[in-house]
Amino acid sequence: MGVFPSLRRLSWFTRTASLSAFVLLASSSRAVAQTPTLAGSWTASPLSSTWQLGDWGKACGPPPSGGGAPAGAVTISQNGKELAFTGAGRAFSTAECWEQHPGLQRISHSASARSFQNVCKTNAGDPRQAKLITTITATDSRISFDETGQYQFVIEGQNCTASVRRTRTYTLVRRQGEAAAAPPSAAPGSRKAPNARSCENPGLPERLEVRPSRKLMRPGESFTFRTAVVDAQGCGVPVTPNWAVLGGASSVVVNGPGSVSASADAPESEVALEVTLGDRSVRVVVEIASLDRYDALLQSRGLDESGESTEAAVLRVASETLGAREVVARDEAPGKKRWFVAIAGGAALLLGVLGMILVRRSRRRSSVELLTDTPSRRQQDDSTQDSKVCPTCREEFPIAAEFCPNDGNRLVLQASLSTGPGGSVCPVCGRGFNPGTLACPEHHEELIPAAAYAASRAPGRGEVTRSICPVCGTQFAGEIRFCGECGAAVVPIN
Repeated sequence: MGVFPSLRRLSWFTRTASLSAFVLLASSSRAVAQTPTLAGSWTASPLSSTWQLGDWGKACGPPPSGGGAPAGAVTISQNGKELAFTGAGRAFSTAECWEQHPGLQRISHSASARSFQNVCKTNAGDPRQAKLITTITATDSRISFDETGQYQFVIEGQNCTASVRRTRTYTLVRRQGEAAAAPPSAAPGSRKAPNARSCENPGLPERLEVRPSRKLMRPGESFTFRTAVVDAQGCGVPVTPNWAVLGGASSVVVNGPGSVSASADAPESEVALEVTLGDRSVRVVVEIASLDRYDALLQSRGLDESGESTEAAVLRVASETLGAREVVARDEAPGKKRWFVAIAGGAALLLGVLGMILVRRSRRRSSVELLTDTPSRRQQDDSTQDSKVCPTCREEFPIAAEFCPNDGNRLVLQASLSTGPGGSVCPVCGRGFNPGTLACPEHHEELIPAAAYAASRAPGRGEVTRSICPVCGTQFAGEIRFCGECGAAVVPIN
């Protein structure tokens, strides 16, 4: 009787173990089936080759160099675990080393779904000894290629040694069997710059957006930032920002508006790029990372698989209450130091006292003129209706002018301006405001009298002989700071 219960327990255990094994096998099969294929259309970065010389004398001949390949479109096909590459240099597969040196033979090979390695070496009796290690690692949307080579031979009793490292990155464009991706700008939360509507008469620039604000690159890679300039209605404005590398860095080169390249021998570093629109600018950062540390930095910096941040660098163009406009960088450094206002404070106080004296004299003169008013004088005063004046600096301009070229304030008719002191100027942006305004609405800096600002401007600056408005394209001669047509800050012509 005791044997049968034991057999029943053994049978139950066997059925349970078999069922568990079946569930594990099915789960493993589903996981393999869900792994996306790497076959499809890809884009390859330039293949960079970095050479290092060991013992290399005159008898060794010219030092080795080159061995790279250009960037371009690549088609990848998949046969089992192996991948085959076509385009951007030559045909290549994960079952071979990149370099096809005579006498090289593959001595080992390993392959998995996302990792491949080959070791190629010359025969032991070959006078030119060479050994290559080719490693390829992949994610669902990025493939990294890395090959190191060691070379050694003897000529005329002299030992000649050198090493090389080749790197390249492949980025997925479209996977085989998948439909073309929708335009990124149409997707919610897109990383692309906003679409600019095509309008017949766009307004003044209201916003410049540069994406991404931070980009992680390997040596030898190229990248193009995405930019858009729009007005308040979202209409595209035909204005191209200027790009420049800050700090004299030579490892990153600007090839065109938004297009940058990292040199093949670029060290690990951070390079700031300045994007300028009008007289304001915003910065984006390019970080160069070695192949060994690229993946680690990708995670620590919080970047996506393409090495891009999700944030954008933004310049906003805000309308002044008087109708003028200026470009304001949201992430610019703070305004000028308070000591500037302190230095100008004494001059402002003196000018304020002088202004009060002039106002009193003007009132007395007005009373006398009122008593002695004649038809000829009234006719002379009516001529002032044909001119405009700046409420800030009180300088007169022709009736057709709209904005003051000195401080960007909107002009008013001579007759509509009451007698009294002039307006004030922001010490940061130099824009003028009407009397009664105490602080700049954009920079929140205390305003100073126009005369004090003009007196405190740094002497000895080179005179700008020619300048242009970045918004309407009007050119000016002489030391003009603001456009008389639209009020935007002008920039010098190189």
